[in-house]
Amino acid sequence: MEDSNNDKGQGPGNFIKYSGIGFQMLATIGVFAFIGYKIDDHQHNSKPIFTAIFSLAGVLLSLYQVVKQLNKK
Repeated sequence: MEDSNNDKGQGPGNFIKYSGIGFQMLATIGVFAFIGYKIDDHQHNSKPIFTAIFSLAGVLLSLYQVVKQLNKK
């Protein structure tokens, strides 16, 4: 019986690739949220406006990076 992982283009390499993308998204969003939190903390804001803005920017940037990486062949 042949190895079906090679026929479908799946295997440990793809698992590592896609889990790495997930960790990269998590790190990007986390860094941006942390920067926003620190700005809010420094300015003593009662509402976490910069945290929300920077978190959203981190999500958008990480989605851009994912689309860019998935379009590579």
